Amino acid sequence: MLFTPGCWDRRELEEQAFVEAIGIDQAKNQQMAVTFRISIPAKTGLGQSGGGGGGSEGSQAQKSTLRTTVVAPNVPDAMVLASAYVNRELNLMHTKTIIFGESFAKQGIGSVLNFLSRYREMRRNVIVCVAKGEAHQLIAANAPDLEKSYTRYWEGVMILKGKLGLHPGTLFQNFIASLETADKTGAMIYLAQNAKSRGQDPNDLEPPLSFRKGNLDIKAGEIPRLSGNPVEFLGTAVFKNDKLTDTLNFTETQAYLILNGTYRTGSFNIQDPGNKQNIITLEVKQGTPPMISVDTSEDPVQIREVLSLEGDLIAAEGILDTPDLELLENAFNEHIKEVSLAMLEKLQKKEADLVGYSQYAKRNFLTKQQWSDYAWPQKFKDAEIALNFEFKLRRTGLQGSPPR
Repeated sequence: MLFTPGCWDRRELEEQAFVEAIGIDQAKNQQMAVTFRISIPAKTGLGQSGGGGGGSEGSQAQKSTLRTTVVAPNVPDAMVLASAYVNRELNLMHTKTIIFGESFAKQGIGSVLNFLSRYREMRRNVIVCVAKGEAHQLIAANAPDLEKSYTRYWEGVMILKGKLGLHPGTLFQNFIASLETADKTGAMIYLAQNAKSRGQDPNDLEPPLSFRKGNLDIKAGEIPRLSGNPVEFLGTAVFKNDKLTDTLNFTETQAYLILNGTYRTGSFNIQDPGNKQNIITLEVKQGTPPMISVDTSEDPVQIREVLSLEGDLIAAEGILDTPDLELLENAFNEHIKEVSLAMLEKLQKKEADLVGYSQYAKRNFLTKQQWSDYAWPQKFKDAEIALNFEFKLRRTGLQGSPPR
């Protein structure tokens, strides 16, 4: 009993450096460049100067953190080497996000996941992302305008997944689960810097051609805008096993979230059935979970999915005094079906079952070996997919007729 109490294994707060974000890039000689965004508790929220690593860093979140990058064979070694000049032991218990550089993600992130999934300090609710270009550059450029800390910033990023459907909002535990079997595909939030965010003249901005039809077919780094935080989070990074294989834009991401039943609410634009020049904006919600059936007795595989959606009319250009609800519902059904099938065709070419139809297909097999021999990725590539959308328009707004 004399040896059970005591503080021999204590870890004082003043002796640790808490990492808020980690960035991982490919370095020379098959090494990795690991970037740490480390909290400076004495400056958190005070907006004082002196945050490290970048002379141009000016937001309060940047000034209350230290940014440093070290090249090492792996993440544990990078933590040890960084401690040699940070003067504290790095601690990952409060890490909020992990960002993989695009080139590193394409080569495979399995070695990093192996460490992170085993390390006792790594929480399973960490946000995982892929950055266009290099992760260390994106971490350096990320300057939150409204938040005093990066922790609060990333919490806001996750909230917008449910409210607007901007990205898949993947957590570390979700991505690890997607890699447990070879037939599943993982996804991460797609990040990018906007090169034109520093501009001053709106006339220098060129809106995408898809905007003419009301389609927001863009992803992070492509938003036509001026000023603000140069970092954007919009779209989905698609993985096959542990390698980045493709990306989805905003519209495709919304369709993906609807098909796998994780969509909550967001807005869609459709062309007015009575006048193709006018755009109608709908706020769409997922009514009930999707109903999915997969028939593996046929060749090709037959996939059927029924989706129930509902929504409100929130904006319209030149709409009639009394809108034809059925006409609008049918127009939206056709629009979302077209977008979804195009997105699925894109995934099929990559043999990436991102929606998760494999979970319904494997129910038709008695043993794990039978399912493994079936080779689902190849079957999914040639599968015939039928989607049936049932959209109901609940409200048309507070004003019946447009103002004169």
